[in-house]
Amino acid sequence: MIRQAEKTGVINVSGPLTFASVAARYQEAKSLLSDEITIVNLVAVSSTDSAGLALLLEWQAAARQRGARLKFINAPVDLMRLAVLSESTGLLGLTSRPEPQANE
Repeated sequence: MIRQAEKTGVINVSGPLTFASVAARYQEAKSLLSDEITIVNLVAVSSTDSAGLALLLEWQAAARQRGARLKFINAPVDLMRLAVLSESTGLLGLTSRPEPQANE
């Protein structure tokens, strides 16, 4: 699911970003991704695969065509691994979720 946070210019993405779900996510985002949107929060993404990575690359390319740039934050570990492997971390402006802190 994709939802725009109230008046913040942030889109929150939740659920899987996988081959089975990216077509629906692509359609959901069409009306939400605009010049005002600069941050896509991935904190609630439950799983992802290469199709999810491709979707984020498509969103970034569409933003650049409008003269904008998206920043993807709180990426899950599996997405970060795919981005590093494909050398697309810089293209996406991707940052990972903070590591959980061990109790001392």
